[in-house]
Amino acid sequence: MSRQSVPTSSENLEILSTSLVADFLSSDNFRLAWKKVAANQGSAGVDGETIDDFQQNLNVNLSQLRDAVASGTYQALPCKQVLIPKSKSTWREIKIPTVRDRIVQQALLNVLVPVIDNKFSQASFAYRPNLSYIDAVKAVARWRDLGYCWVLDADIAQYFDNIDRPRLLGEVRKYIDNPGVLCLIKSWVAVGVKTDSGVVFPEKGIPQGSVISPLLANIYLDEFDRSLLAADFQLVRYADDFLVLARTKEEIIQGYAVVENILDRIGLKLNSEKTRIANFDRGFRFLGHGFLETAIFPLESAKSQQQKESKVSKKKASRQKPTGKRHRKSY
Repeated sequence: MSRQSVPTSSENLEILSTSLVADFLSSDNFRLAWKKVAANQGSAGVDGETIDDFQQNLNVNLSQLRDAVASGTYQALPCKQVLIPKSKSTWREIKIPTVRDRIVQQALLNVLVPVIDNKFSQASFAYRPNLSYIDAVKAVARWRDLGYCWVLDADIAQYFDNIDRPRLLGEVRKYIDNPGVLCLIKSWVAVGVKTDSGVVFPEKGIPQGSVISPLLANIYLDEFDRSLLAADFQLVRYADDFLVLARTKEEIIQGYAVVENILDRIGLKLNSEKTRIANFDRGFRFLGHGFLETAIFPLESAKSQQQKESKVSKKKASRQKPTGKRHRKSY
């Protein structure tokens, strides 16, 4: 009886790569990608082409786009810079790819997610199928009930802007080692952003606003998740916002140092202004919810709070007396 050879891990990756690329380049997959991009109704990129423009000659445009990717002639364009106000003095920068770039990214995302997502740590909740911030909130409650009463409420400083691209590509290669796919991802993260001063090419980071970036963000932090869990801490992470949980204050202080060391190893740092040690007795905020002892309650958004303060100011200015009964909402 002859002994069958068992494929090595590298051979399995090669087989997977071949099958994945075929699925990626299928016409059906590109049409599905188009439907998802069109459903999001995003704005035009630097080329000015809108969703409606692309749809005018849909079949030809999709066919030409797929053929360009398959033949290696496809080239990504720079992202368009959009600044969204966070407060009176700060802005959030969003980088918008063109409609065509979003379609190709979505087509790749369609085939990558089933291969990669189920390998992520259970501590990761953002940008994943069938998971939401509510699941993360419930996970915090479970650890609380198991006696993990101390938390490190943490945030990574400018996470998307500080991702080390060579390390990112190395992490992606663990899942799919195909030169063509890696070249596509490299082009999307390094394509640059068009600003009022011209096209800027940052040396690190990935575009926050690209279709593919959320998956890449989770890939990059997977080592962080596993390293922290291996150090016997509990973790609930939603993108770059996370809680580390421990049973005692001494343990969470130690956890603070462990977190800093792991992040330093992968080229990241904590946002000191948004990172603090807390516990359930004194309470803290996480993912738009307040946690106080055994209570969990949704908090008002900053926008709704500003609107309320504006209304109060107007009432005071006009000396209008409040009328009617006031109802206090409880959770």
